[in-house]
Amino acid sequence: MFPGHEPANLETVTEFPHEILEVPTVWIPVSDGTRLAARVWRPVDAAQDPVPAILEYIPYRRRDGRLADDERIHPFFAGHGFASVRVDIRGSGDSEGLLEDEYLKLEQDDAMEVIDWIAAQPWCDGNVGMMGLSWGGFNSLQVAARAPEALKAIIAVGATVDRYNDDIHYKNGCLLNENFGWASSMLSFSSRPPDPEVVGERWREMWRERLQNLTFLAEPWFAHPLRDGYWKHGSVCEAYEAIECPVMTVTGWGDLYVNAVPRLLENLKVPCRAISGPWAHQFPHLATPGPAMDFLGEALRWWNHWLKGLDTGLLDEPAYLAFCQTGAAPDAFAVEVPGRWIVAACWPNPNCRDHVLHLTGDGLSGHEAPAPAVSLRSPVDTGTSSGELVPHCFGPEMAQDQRPDDGASLVFDTPPLESSLDIWGDPVLDLVVSSDCESGNLVVRLCDVLPDGASQRVTFGVINLEHREGNERAIAVPRQRPFRVRVRLDHVAHRFPAGHRIRLALSTACWPMVWPAAENPTLSLAESPARLTLPVQGDAGGDPRVVPAPPRAPKAPNIRTLRPPGNERRVIKDQTGKSTALEIVDDFGELEFADHGMVNSGVKHERYFIRWDDPVSATADFHWTQELKRTGWHVRTEAITRLQGDEHNFYLTARLTAFEGEEKLTERTWERTVPRAIAR
Repeated sequence: MFPGHEPANLETVTEFPHEILEVPTVWIPVSDGTRLAARVWRPVDAAQDPVPAILEYIPYRRRDGRLADDERIHPFFAGHGFASVRVDIRGSGDSEGLLEDEYLKLEQDDAMEVIDWIAAQPWCDGNVGMMGLSWGGFNSLQVAARAPEALKAIIAVGATVDRYNDDIHYKNGCLLNENFGWASSMLSFSSRPPDPEVVGERWREMWRERLQNLTFLAEPWFAHPLRDGYWKHGSVCEAYEAIECPVMTVTGWGDLYVNAVPRLLENLKVPCRAISGPWAHQFPHLATPGPAMDFLGEALRWWNHWLKGLDTGLLDEPAYLAFCQTGAAPDAFAVEVPGRWIVAACWPNPNCRDHVLHLTGDGLSGHEAPAPAVSLRSPVDTGTSSGELVPHCFGPEMAQDQRPDDGASLVFDTPPLESSLDIWGDPVLDLVVSSDCESGNLVVRLCDVLPDGASQRVTFGVINLEHREGNERAIAVPRQRPFRVRVRLDHVAHRFPAGHRIRLALSTACWPMVWPAAENPTLSLAESPARLTLPVQGDAGGDPRVVPAPPRAPKAPNIRTLRPPGNERRVIKDQTGKSTALEIVDDFGELEFADHGMVNSGVKHERYFIRWDDPVSATADFHWTQELKRTGWHVRTEAITRLQGDEHNFYLTARLTAFEGEEKLTERTWERTVPRAIAR
């Protein structure tokens, strides 16, 4: 259950080389007696002529929550001669057991057993692939690092290799709002019961067990503000060499998860293929903004090569295919963005060179000069133009015109470019600053400024200044003494057209995406050279031979819309109260799944508040409602959570109420105080 818009040019495929057999529920036993619920699509004749299998293993419910996407992916593989298996992780959907946290060793252990079970089925030839988006991409990498014998290749879409720095929790030491927001969402998602039509009369007993044992994940996540063993577990960057099977990694520039692509290309010792497109957080054939691509066709070539041993030409192609966006008017609702496809034979790309721009009193300059003696202290509500950390499609979740936030930042511009400039890689900022506080954040945005002044965000980076020497310890900022800061911005490919300006925008806030530090410092640039290093792509031309085919997918499932989805987003500035609020309503609509009669609805309300003169006044409130029903059965859960703090502590509260019909089945509350200050 996530927002989404399918590409307008998505082609529906109805004819396949193989007739498809679908088994709606298959039970997969694991060694502790727990049974995991799976849905299987495979060729009808696979029992006589076994085929390779593909596993997707996620907690988002195969019967309703992710059914729409599942049916536009897995039948395609089955129709082309593979078994495709969608498994609900233990404690989710109809699977037995409890889901206690993300990416636990137990989750990986179960996956290893599932792979062994699949490989041993009479319809499988013993070769298994694994794939997924987000959670499914994460655990595909993690399970690959466990090297099960039957696992021959994986595809990880929108994934990460570093759970601390490149997920929704922390970023270079900065606390991300999604650390609490996603915990609130998972509390709601995990509160839903199994389907009585699948598990029978014991559904209520299974539901009670889930509700009584639910973890409010904000508690462990806030308890680990440093990059310690908690986050290193499941971060495959700790041991790339453990991955012994080929990896395809895919991301979109509108997504959070862009940095895994270069890291995997640089560090894996096995074959690696990478694709970066213009999309938000979605499979590329279902993604916006476009151009979308035939992801299923590319995935099929991958599986045919590594699971069937067919020569699909993959090894003769460049390792990295990327969409280089061209600077355009910032439009969060753009269905497609301009640009062209480019390739690199390997990574690091030998065709890229460092181009250094210096921060000077005249803006960004190619000539070295001392940084100007200027100071920076942004209003604490700076950042409302940044959109969501993990957008799922075009629309209000995407970054907006950056001019409102640029106006609250310290900006350095180049003169209008005489010719276009292409970058591909990770921009890096090096500077020396001093601060009047012992804590604080620095936010760095790279923008493309059009001749009319509109500002398009290209990429960004952040740093908790107490983490300037690494994320495994925090060191208080020395007051009024210069110190060096290096910020690596997120990976990107972008063309700055002739006549545009390159803008570097520095701020001490990006609210509410980055949670405010206890102090909002005044940062002063030291008169030392300050450098922005851009990875400039030497070959500015695209290659028409590498333009991917347009998207295609199996037919959409039979889902009837009883209430259409909708989205609201408002920024409210109270001039009298000197405060700002951001209010978001995501109504996922009410949908009836015709094949089994389930009616599913969900609504999320978010409200963020901050007073202009007080960073610790920030609060975040979430209210999730989930409903499931069919004739004679109706359940509902309400999850209400709040994050607030003061100079010393964070205060986390949550209340979950579950109803069967109008009867309250159970109610649970959580209250946790987490110290802001950490051992230094």
